Amino acid sequence: MSILKRIIFITIIFLSLIIITSLFFPSSQKISKEVFFEADNKIVSQQLDATTFDIELEDFTLKKEDIKYTLKDDTKGVFVYFEFNISYGFNPITKFRGLFAQTKINTLLDEKINQLKKNIEDLPKIHKVNVQKIHRSEILWYLSIRDTLNQLQENNIHGKLINEVENYISNNQIENISSPIVIYHYWSDSIVDIEAGVPIKTTFETNNNRIKLNKIDTGNYVTATHYGAYERLPETYFGINEWMRKNEVRVIGAPWEMYVTDPSAEPNPDKWETVIYFPIE
Repeated sequence: MSILKRIIFITIIFLSLIIITSLFFPSSQKISKEVFFEADNKIVSQQLDATTFDIELEDFTLKKEDIKYTLKDDTKGVFVYFEFNISYGFNPITKFRGLFAQTKINTLLDEKINQLKKNIEDLPKIHKVNVQKIHRSEILWYLSIRDTLNQLQENNIHGKLINEVENYISNNQIENISSPIVIYHYWSDSIVDIEAGVPIKTTFETNNNRIKLNKIDTGNYVTATHYGAYERLPETYFGINEWMRKNEVRVIGAPWEMYVTDPSAEPNPDKWETVIYFPIE
């Protein structure tokens, strides 16, 4: 028998053995994992719903529909019980390779779950938000600059715009009466339309093409005070939105923030105080 024939014969025998043996290999694998999240049940549930565990490893793909999970509340958070169903199909070679991919699949799943756990636990805690409904009985006049920018430009843009307005107020000897404000007229994943201003005591005719006089009208507002770094403001917004949803209130204008604490005077971000307002019917 020639060498080529021997190679072909051995290959056929080897493939035949794989095919015969693969009949006893599982066509799928279930992986169960239990993970504790130090976070609110609702937050964990929302983040899980928004998370994809897409894993592509050679011939194996894990999709959203292949994942099931249940949540169980605990005094300090929530336990999540994951069940991943990984299908190898009925291809003998794929089933064979699946035997050696289990360790790698487990590692990839652990990496994704650990990253998800970190992301969720790094989210602000929303259950401490104290939301109130108030009525503002006086008009709030302010000088401001309105600008539209992309998210990449937003870094510290609030402070830059406010400083520009404050310098104008100081140079024109205008009396300001409260902390700076920022109004969010529109925002998306890419674009932010903001107006940064400083409240003043009386109306004032500006001679500046960039700085304008504007006002916040009287009316009903939903408000909450955020304590801490600005990066954690989403916790308060989430709490306000949940409160408004439960109380079925209707927002009729752009939300705005008042920065009670000046970061240049108080370097500790844990002591920063920011008040958020939503105008409602």
